[in-house]
Amino acid sequence: MKKLGFILGLVLLIGCSAAKNNAEIVSASGLKQSNFQTLINGKKTSLFILKNKNKMEVCLTNFGGRIVSVMVPDKDGKMKDVVLGFDSIQDYIKYPTDFGASIGRYANRINKGRITIDGMVYQLPQNNYGHCLHGGFKGFQYQVYNAKQINDQRLNLVIYQRILNKDSLEI
Repeated sequence: MKKLGFILGLVLLIGCSAAKNNAEIVSASGLKQSNFQTLINGKKTSLFILKNKNKMEVCLTNFGGRIVSVMVPDKDGKMKDVVLGFDSIQDYIKYPTDFGASIGRYANRINKGRITIDGMVYQLPQNNYGHCLHGGFKGFQYQVYNAKQINDQRLNLVIYQRILNKDSLEI
């Protein structure tokens, strides 16, 4: 009987440990990390949560280097999200916006998608009513960054770009 009790206790202990390790990570704004985990062009996306000693929280995804949520205290000290964004990576994919994104290689519109450098005219992709907006169809906001969370207050996001064709100005 003691042996059965010991085995049952061991099974419960292992089960509780496994459940704890699989616990869903949820931000103060209610975002679930699992809702930001997918593959885009073969690269993993996720949600990263940064916090400071004053309980301010910033949530970012490595898809486009986007700020997804920022929790700050209001005048009464109640924490509020002050960022317009979606609750999942699937919504960022389904509704392509620039909400909270890192914009590049340039921001704003390039008229008719045409630029001249050293007397040479380059035609860029026209992704916005005949103009080139925020880096074109493959701007930084649509890339998956390499991400490494250092600690609760530090996250490194890196986009590695290699231009294979020197005549192509798009990533």
